[in-house]
Amino acid sequence: MPLCRLTRVFTLAVLVLCSVSSAATEHIELTLSYQTNPSPPYQMGSGVEIQQPPGIALDIINAAAQQLDLTIRYERYPNVRVLQLLESGMIDGAFMFSYKPQRAQIGHYPITSSGEVDGSKRLARLSYWLYSLPDSPIRWDGNELYNVNGIIAAEHGDSIISDLKIMGHDIQQPKSVYHALLMLKKRQSVVGAALQDTKAASYLAQPNFKDIKRSALPLRSKDYFLVLSRQFVAEHPHIAQALWDKVGQLRDEMTSKNLPLYAPNDSMPPEQDKWP
Repeated sequence: MPLCRLTRVFTLAVLVLCSVSSAATEHIELTLSYQTNPSPPYQMGSGVEIQQPPGIALDIINAAAQQLDLTIRYERYPNVRVLQLLESGMIDGAFMFSYKPQRAQIGHYPITSSGEVDGSKRLARLSYWLYSLPDSPIRWDGNELYNVNGIIAAEHGDSIISDLKIMGHDIQQPKSVYHALLMLKKRQSVVGAALQDTKAASYLAQPNFKDIKRSALPLRSKDYFLVLSRQFVAEHPHIAQALWDKVGQLRDEMTSKNLPLYAPNDSMPPEQDKWP
């Protein structure tokens, strides 16, 4: 082989190696967005500020990013704006979103080898359960509620409320899980409470509420994900997959570890609450 040709081959090889090395050591910064409304304990605080502690969803993402040597910058917007920015590629990802076909057109969810949404890579699974007193006949069989001889309490703004109304049940919407459980204990007209288990758990350990029972089956469960932009996944497919993998690996550990940080501080004793 002529010397000049050998020189060109060597130069090309050096350039390729330098390019690969540069890509491997490139530090990636992602801009992720979430809504301005609070969704405790996963997203804390209102408005554009990032509250400290920020919420379990951010704790999980931060832990995953740290292990992958990624930098995360968070921006908060109303939900509609978050999705617009995701579609345009002006942000790299958004959370927490359940799967919908129309959302899958504007961003990428973690996917299994068979092409299904990979629930094992979720950020959270939000489940609503029916809570009642020990002697209550109210029952949920997974499809219908039976023996509902009164009102069901649900935290104001929870999405389960529309489901229960469609079923034809009377709903009252107290301002917190604590007040919903208090209504269940103190008002005979309230025969059940439809609540997220992550929010209710800390209260059910308290003496005032320890006798409250939970249904055998959830009223509803839905997985919520970190959705990455089409542009980011196209440019960094291996990083996208690694981030989803880490989220799946760290989620349960971080949730269990950090949940006490977000325990609600309802300091008002039950006897001081007055219900109209």
